Amino acid sequence: MNLLAKTGIILIIALAGWVFLPFIPAFIWALVMARVVQPIYMKTLRHCSAPVASLLMVGLVTLAVLIPLSLLATKLVYEAARSYHLFGQWVTTNLSLQWVKSAIDSLPLPDAAHRFLSQYEFDEQSAVAYATEYGKMALDLLTSLARSAAMGAGGFLFAAVAFLVLFYFACKDGDNWYNRIIRAVPPRFGLESLFARMGTGAAALFWGVAGTCLLQGITGGVVFLTLDLPSPFLAGSLMAICALLPVVGTSFVWLPVAAWLVITGAWGKALILVALGGGVIGMMDNITRPLLSKIGGAQMSVLTVTIGAIGGIAAFGLTGIIIGPLALEAFSWLLEYLGHKPSAEECNRKE
Repeated sequence: MNLLAKTGIILIIALAGWVFLPFIPAFIWALVMARVVQPIYMKTLRHCSAPVASLLMVGLVTLAVLIPLSLLATKLVYEAARSYHLFGQWVTTNLSLQWVKSAIDSLPLPDAAHRFLSQYEFDEQSAVAYATEYGKMALDLLTSLARSAAMGAGGFLFAAVAFLVLFYFACKDGDNWYNRIIRAVPPRFGLESLFARMGTGAAALFWGVAGTCLLQGITGGVVFLTLDLPSPFLAGSLMAICALLPVVGTSFVWLPVAAWLVITGAWGKALILVALGGGVIGMMDNITRPLLSKIGGAQMSVLTVTIGAIGGIAAFGLTGIIIGPLALEAFSWLLEYLGHKPSAEECNRKE
């Protein structure tokens, strides 16, 4: 193959990649969801043709994932705005330096700590000025987020349509894509084992990680609702997100709320929240993750999921929650592949 032919091949690949670049996030989600629903798709395929079974999977994912996520996002924005309004209203009507002093004095601290705190004087005018400044900054931030959300509505619609189209063809033609790639790449590269590793990893991410985070978020929201705490939906959503963090996890949400309840004198609710947060919500991860991961056929390590999800989100946005852990899993596969030394029998078989 001469230089001109090689250059033409590179240009064709680059042009195709450039055209497909806007669809990469939707394509990744489509492949992951196709892998997740594969057992249902295979059972449906026994009773109807591939196009019909693929359309049924599109309808299933739309009803079970896309519509609930859209409603969730709408409710989340409403809860966030409502929480901000209630907090600002409470600060305006109740918060004062005298209230802060009385709240500090009521805390069960040692006498030495009270004497240390009593040495400091608070300037009410400076505090009001700082509160006004930071309140304006928070309001500007919320306004910019609302504007970004409104501008991103069209992008979300485009991504949703692209995802459904790619998901349909991933269900219908996924096996054909896989076979063509395997035939095109020489066996010595071990691409078949990599695809198998990525498939089980994607299923484990969906069932083990996403399922556990969702259950922890739902449980946290129910606890907030039972204790009559404000914005249970927002609290549950934040817990589902923070459940990805190791060690800290959901306590990043319920622990500050418990501290606030102690400051305001609601000791009973604070103790119940700490007991349920640490004993139920926090411990669910150790029970539900292994059980749900068995559905996906594998279990990814906590380090891979945590570092991959956080780094992936920072690098690629929401899609990074899938790309990050799978990239680290692919790197782990690469280390194992490069460190594998074929035996003499395997070498003779290849020859």
